[in-house]
Amino acid sequence: MNFFAIQVMTGCEDFYIELFSKMREDQLLYSIKKKMPSRKNGKSIVLTNPLFPGYIFFQYPDTKPSPELVTSLRRVRTFTRFLPASDNIKPLNDRDAEIIRHLLSFGKELGPSLVTFDENNRIRVIKGPLFGMEGKIVKVDRRKRRAKIRLEMNDSPMAFDLAFDVLESVKDAQA
Repeated sequence: MNFFAIQVMTGCEDFYIELFSKMREDQLLYSIKKKMPSRKNGKSIVLTNPLFPGYIFFQYPDTKPSPELVTSLRRVRTFTRFLPASDNIKPLNDRDAEIIRHLLSFGKELGPSLVTFDENNRIRVIKGPLFGMEGKIVKVDRRKRRAKIRLEMNDSPMAFDLAFDVLESVKDAQA
C-alpha cells in the first residue's frame, strides 16, 4: 500500500475528512493529531492540534489513485492540491511513508512519549511516538515537556513539537 498526501486549507482537516467520508465511505483519510500540555490563565490544559497542519494522508494499493478517487478528493471544499503536484500525483517516498506508518501506529492522536535523561543529559525514549526518532530531535524543553523534531517530508524540511513525560530513575529519586 502506498501513502499519498493532499493539501487542504489549514484548520479544515477534520471538516474535509467529514465531508469526504459522506461521499466515499470505502476510502480512509488520516489527519494525524498531537496532544500537547499547555497552560492557559495559569491552568494546565491539553491541546489537540494537527501534527501536519493542512495535510491529509491516504493509502492506495496502486502507484497512482484511480481517476474516480482523484475526482472525489478534488470535489470536496477546502481541497488545495495533491503532493507533489496535482498534475503529477505520486506516492510518498519510502522514508516518508515509513514515518507516517510509524506515527499512525500510535493512533490518530499522538500522546506523550515516555523518556529518561542519561548522565550526559541526553534524551532516551522508552516508548511512544518519539521512539526511534532520537536522532531527529533538535531541541528539548524540559520545563514545557516538549521535544522539537526535524524531518524532511517530500524533500522539504519540516519541524514540529511532540510532548513527553519524564520517567525518573529510582536512584535519582532517592538522592
